[in-house]
Amino acid sequence: MRRVLLAAGAVVALAAGVAQADPLNDAKSGLAALNQGDSPGAIRLFTSALDSGRLTRADQELAYVKRAEAYLASNNGQSALTDANRALDLDPRDSEALATRDRAQTLLLTPPAAPGPTPSAIADQKAKDDYAAAQAKYEAQKKADADAYTQQLADYDAKVKAQDAKHQAELATWRADVQACKAGDLTKCGSTAPTAPPVTAKPVPVPATVKPTPVASLQTAPAAPKTVKKPEALPPLQGVGSY
Repeated sequence: MRRVLLAAGAVVALAAGVAQADPLNDAKSGLAALNQGDSPGAIRLFTSALDSGRLTRADQELAYVKRAEAYLASNNGQSALTDANRALDLDPRDSEALATRDRAQTLLLTPPAAPGPTPSAIADQKAKDDYAAAQAKYEAQKKADADAYTQQLADYDAKVKAQDAKHQAELATWRADVQACKAGDLTKCGSTAPTAPPVTAKPVPVPATVKPTPVASLQTAPAAPKTVKKPEALPPLQGVGSY
């Protein structure tokens, strides 16, 4: 019905011999552009028709609704809402204008989707994750080596103390035998002094775990495209010193 009104108006305008640009033809062309998915073209044509000031009230209402739909197709929710409200001012009961207004409000309330990470950002993040994992593995191995060496030292000290206690007991027995021999107990004579126990080798610390090297790509800033502002360089990741 709306298209029929525009077509009928165009026929009347042509019959009247209008010499200047016909707003009804612009509106009709705007409908065609909208149906073909040419939102910018539709907006331009509907705007030309509306700015002429020569559309009837019904045609103005239709042009506002259709331009609102073109704005929606261009993700311009605010302009779509403005045009839908203008159409409703002309015809508050227009269901198409009401539906368009609702769609515009929904678009304005929907937050824009966050831009996805660029391939270079993904690569840098993977490099940082890999380095963090290597660093964590290094720290865990370093702690395990230190704990193992501490246990070896404890075992060594315990062994040395046990050997010393045994040697001291043997010395005490030998000294008692010497005194008994001097006192006349010939069965205690001829006792040989005990030899000192062999020196137990002290454990050698575990060789230091090799520290991971920061990824080279994280130490230099990526080359910036000519038309894009150069990003700030990532600071080099600092490694943990060896113990």
